[in-house]
Amino acid sequence: MADTTPIAGGRPPSSPTSYNPVAGASFPPGTPVRQDSTHDDTVVPAVANSIETTIVTGLAVSSGVAPWGQRTNRVLVQYIGPLTLTADQWDEITGDEGGLVRDVPYFLSATVPGKLTRTAPYGSGGDTFDAPVGVGLSPTTLLILLSFPSFNGSSSELKAKSGASSPASTSSSEKIPAP
Repeated sequence: MADTTPIAGGRPPSSPTSYNPVAGASFPPGTPVRQDSTHDDTVVPAVANSIETTIVTGLAVSSGVAPWGQRTNRVLVQYIGPLTLTADQWDEITGDEGGLVRDVPYFLSATVPGKLTRTAPYGSGGDTFDAPVGVGLSPTTLLILLSFPSFNGSSSELKAKSGASSPASTSSSEKIPAP
């Protein structure tokens, strides 16, 4: 009989490069996910537009399925190393055609939850975060290299977003690591 004991942080699978949390939403393979801030052991699609939603914990290896009112379906999430999916699956995650582009870095989208982009959000300006996720090795393989996100606004804007008191302002072009 399978062990059904709740384990915070997800059940450890047989691989040291992945974990197995509950899917807090429905999403396709390749989706960059983050820890759900209201439920332990649960992941939801990440988006680089706030401190709370930007820290990517991995990419979904399988589809996340979250039936209404239930939090029982687990999804395999990989947080380092090569992840191979079909070109069509990557197209759904990137919005591009033909799969991934070799030797090109991919970032968490600042506008669409659960999507990747080849354009770093700092290029668009505004109060976004740069969250590098990985590098394309081929049209079907992404080398996952998660990095801690950095904030693209001023430190006073970051403090205001996090609810802390504001220090002296800094240049808005200065990149500030997220707390």
